[in-house]
Amino acid sequence: MTFTRNKLIRILTLVVVWAVLGALIWTHASPSPALAQEPAGDEPTLSILIVPEGDGFSIASVGTPPVFNVGDVFKVSIVALGVADPGLFGGQFELTYDTNHLAAVEESLEPGAAMEPVVVAVSNIDSAGGLVEYAASRQGDLENLSGNVVLATLRFEAVGPTEPPEGQTTVIHLQNVKLGAKGGLEVPVVGLVDLEVIIRVDDTVDDGDVTGKVKVEARAADNQADHEIVAEDSLGGLLAALTGANGDFLFNNVPAETYTFTANSPGFLSASCAGVEHTTDALTTLAEVTLLAGDIDGSSEIDITDAVAIGMVLGSTDPEVADLNADGVVDILDLILMAANFGQTSDVNPWVCQLPVEL
Repeated sequence: MTFTRNKLIRILTLVVVWAVLGALIWTHASPSPALAQEPAGDEPTLSILIVPEGDGFSIASVGTPPVFNVGDVFKVSIVALGVADPGLFGGQFELTYDTNHLAAVEESLEPGAAMEPVVVAVSNIDSAGGLVEYAASRQGDLENLSGNVVLATLRFEAVGPTEPPEGQTTVIHLQNVKLGAKGGLEVPVVGLVDLEVIIRVDDTVDDGDVTGKVKVEARAADNQADHEIVAEDSLGGLLAALTGANGDFLFNNVPAETYTFTANSPGFLSASCAGVEHTTDALTTLAEVTLLAGDIDGSSEIDITDAVAIGMVLGSTDPEVADLNADGVVDILDLILMAANFGQTSDVNPWVCQLPVEL
């Protein structure tokens, strides 16, 4: 393979780019840029660096193109590496990119933190043409910047895969670059470093969610927390969730399966719904259920044993499950709630969690 001078410069500068990535993150957040490893000579290299933030993407190992999935949004910094005397006061550049694979996020083009205060003369994103234009200078009687200077940052969205073939990249290309120091002195640039990225289609299927609402009798609408919902699949696997204050619950990332859902809360009859077909195509929403009060002993039947259990703690202010209406004391109101449901069982009070669909 024959290496041209430009290819050799590009390989050398890429090594420098990744070596100073940690320092650049600090530079971007600081009033003045940090000094870092500089390329040979006194003339800066302008580079595009990925700024890691959040969990929306992954970066491949040093020296290889970063990898994104379609739909990922990532941030890049346009950085002048190794700026020496006399320093840098402003700069202009253009970026080009393939709109089949990338989209510059509107209104995300911003000056680097070290450039502030700044006068921005040009800040354009041509989404149709895949062109970004930028020109800005520091403002006022300030010093030139040296070291590694973040001129601007920009976000891109990965919109189309570059593969197959495996490893195929798309390029964010730097062009028409000019840097200047205070007094209108041009700062020569020794080389430009483009950014190549790989974009893939994420072929992992996210499991769907299941949601619904479980309430119990005689409690306020905003006092319905911590009722338990258990989902059992056809092989006996179990998932569990608790309700929020208003009775809502959510199972995240539930595999496609046939489930039996059971809702229960101490002091109330449990209720079950069998044969729920859950797919990963959409959210599965279960119909609301209200649990009947009075099953103090958890036998799935309200009977004389439950009446005795309430009678034994009547007047208690530390009543545990017998305080059915949650008013802080076991009294006649709790006995009435139980007595009104006397003889009821879980079997004859199922959870009708999937309502028939009208055609």
